[in-house]
Amino acid sequence: MSENEKHFYGGQAVLEGVMMRSKTAYATAVRRLDESVIIGTRKLNTLGQRYAWARWPFIRGNVSLVDSLTMGLESLNFSGNVALEDEAKQLQEEREAELDPADEQARKIAAEEAEKHQSLGEKAIWLTMIPAMALGIGLFVLLPAWAVDWFMGPEAAAFADQLGEVFLRNLLEGGLRLLAIIGYILAISFIPYVRRVFEYHGAEHATINAYEETGHVDVQSVMDNSPLHPRCGSAFILVVIVIKIFANVFVGWPVLWLRLLLRLALLVPIAGIAYEIIRWAGRHRGTVLEKVLAGPGLLMQLLTTRQPEPDQVEIAIYALATVAPEVDLPGDFAEPEMVRIGKAGQIVRDDQHTDADADDAAPDTSADENAAPEVAGEA
Repeated sequence: MSENEKHFYGGQAVLEGVMMRSKTAYATAVRRLDESVIIGTRKLNTLGQRYAWARWPFIRGNVSLVDSLTMGLESLNFSGNVALEDEAKQLQEEREAELDPADEQARKIAAEEAEKHQSLGEKAIWLTMIPAMALGIGLFVLLPAWAVDWFMGPEAAAFADQLGEVFLRNLLEGGLRLLAIIGYILAISFIPYVRRVFEYHGAEHATINAYEETGHVDVQSVMDNSPLHPRCGSAFILVVIVIKIFANVFVGWPVLWLRLLLRLALLVPIAGIAYEIIRWAGRHRGTVLEKVLAGPGLLMQLLTTRQPEPDQVEIAIYALATVAPEVDLPGDFAEPEMVRIGKAGQIVRDDQHTDADADDAAPDTSADENAAPEVAGEA
């Protein structure tokens, strides 16, 4: 199989778990409070799979980002629902211990109360996504463009007449944007559960490194591999920052309101260009461009990954083995609970089957030549 034909598995870390995706499905494995493992699966039904135009160059990048965001939020919601289910079960057991064993009515009410608080639905996705996107755009796109005026003054500059100053202002804006991203990551890394997510991020990378190096995975081989991977989204972020510096030069340095409007308008084409660069580099390993992109991206990953523990590696292996038919689950691994992931990340068991989730009953992990390309820069 050539490098261009080979499918590269990708994924992301979630709360106490890891999501892995193939071309046709994704699986999210989560460690429960009782140390057991639950795995949710869902068939992919991306825009890239449904429409030919969504696979066109410079369009497919933004389409892939939208699909990846949706998939990532579903996986995060699923892991959150597992945590809520565990907490509800624990709460129910505590309440039942306080009740009279003969009082069936009271025990039934306690069970119903616990059931009400153990699922995050579609509203939770929107309530998570909208503020997160607003914060990201404000902090990493608009604020740096405004902050340059604090250092160099608010004067406008034209591309044709003041090229040097325009380039210098955009270079400063790019530097401030990078500092904002690094500062944000460092700040959230002090939150305990975020550190745990970074450890699972390392487990995800190390598992894919082990698979791509040997073709099979076990805990020891994964632990021997690096938690850094060249296809991580960190490289995509850096490429976007660099492209924005040069692209914004051509629009000059207009007044603030117009500058901020242009920054938003250029997000889509810049993301499309960055995706094509990352995609080409990922399919031409060993080239100068791939090495140039990989180096800074690996440095960024020092902030977003941590060395995982063996039990976290196990979760990453569970997820990969679920979507990769050529990967065998180690024989000493316990049997996980297998469920399906609903459209908003709900836990869907066989006795909860609905028409809306009918297509997810048996995820197909075989290769699909018409499927969307792998997630930009994420391993």
